[in-house]
Amino acid sequence: MPNSFAYMALIIWPFVAIILYKKKEVIPATFWTIVGGYLLLPVGIDFDFPLIPALGKKTIPSIMAYIGCVFIAKEKIALLPPKGLYRNLFILFLVGSIGMVLTNGEEIIETTRYIPGLSYRDTFSVVISQWLMLLPLVLSLQLIRTYEDQVKILKLIVMAGLLYSVLILFEIRMSPQLHKWIYGFFPHTWGQQVRYGGFRPVVFLGHGLWVAFFLVIVLGAALTLSKLKVRISYFPNKLVITYLITLLFLSKGFGSMILGLVLFVGITMFSSPMTMRIAMVIVIAAFSYPLLSILELFPHTYLVELIGSISQSQAGSLGYRFNQEVMLLDRAQEKWLFGWGGWDRNRLADSVTDGYWIILFGKYGAIGFSAVFGLIASTVVISQNLFSRLQEKNDKTIIACHCLLAALIILDQIPNASMSPCAWLVIGGLAGRIAHIPKTNDRIKINNTPI
Repeated sequence: MPNSFAYMALIIWPFVAIILYKKKEVIPATFWTIVGGYLLLPVGIDFDFPLIPALGKKTIPSIMAYIGCVFIAKEKIALLPPKGLYRNLFILFLVGSIGMVLTNGEEIIETTRYIPGLSYRDTFSVVISQWLMLLPLVLSLQLIRTYEDQVKILKLIVMAGLLYSVLILFEIRMSPQLHKWIYGFFPHTWGQQVRYGGFRPVVFLGHGLWVAFFLVIVLGAALTLSKLKVRISYFPNKLVITYLITLLFLSKGFGSMILGLVLFVGITMFSSPMTMRIAMVIVIAAFSYPLLSILELFPHTYLVELIGSISQSQAGSLGYRFNQEVMLLDRAQEKWLFGWGGWDRNRLADSVTDGYWIILFGKYGAIGFSAVFGLIASTVVISQNLFSRLQEKNDKTIIACHCLLAALIILDQIPNASMSPCAWLVIGGLAGRIAHIPKTNDRIKINNTPI
């Protein structure tokens, strides 16, 4: 059971956000409001009022970031992305959510559970919930405009990772205890955090896999800055990167280790055009997997056997996920267009949902899946189309590396549900930057900023 401080932390965070916007510039204030809340607030605790979305770890920081940008920093922030593909996909997701509510009025009555149907009264709450989920993307898309802004957000990510690493190291050594000590309960299954004779750190993110993937994002930001020859911190860049790689391996997330290796090789050993091509291949692969799974063409058995030649425990875990995914996919196809909706309606009574893609497809159908994955993938596709027009070497480097990081974010949503406010900020930052790249080659640039 959560203690009183868990609820107090949620109540205090709006005041923390106000102070941040009073003391800092808008980009750092927005970053620390959203990412700080994601990293520090308790998991699974919400203020759940009727007819409005639950207010908790992922919603309160986003709401306060919007209020801070508009009413304290006086930024002109629209409720939706600017006109174009991003707005169309955003609206598609919201409209699809309305369709989801309207097509799920029936109750689910089974031996071990009862789930009421959705009604028109749920429409407002569902639409606002979807908007809040994507609000970090909307904010960073409109705030990140220049090369300097892009560097700033990457430096903030590395700073957050280095600060958080103190808590991560503590739990690697002492076991995942901080959430229980501070907020009164452990947020997940203990057994899943025991690996390779040690522990996965959980800190305040809910699961060790999410901590490991956060470190992947931090490593990607650090590698990008190092390639740009931007000083990351008071310590030499190579030392910081070595430290982050070591920390990633100590966090014992097998998949994240692989993603970290791809980042390291893709950024340090290849030119920017090749890094961009790698990002495109990864995005295509990430989009292909759900389609191949639906058509029963993906070689699940072969992949499990391949992983088994490296690690039997990882092969067992992957095989279990695939089996669960097949059952969930069968259920999702019963309502393939708009999905089953929330409250675990998309799940079977004894099923486990791991991959974000199957969660999206099960809850929101093909429309919801296409809209959300489209928002992520389109940033890479549009960047690829604009890449040849870039004149500055640093522009090419930062866009290519940022695209690779975005591609790995979408790839990790196949086996895991690691999509977080921090990840949406990364995607939105890339989208905002490419939206402000000149569409022709005859623009003059000073310090990488179009005029």
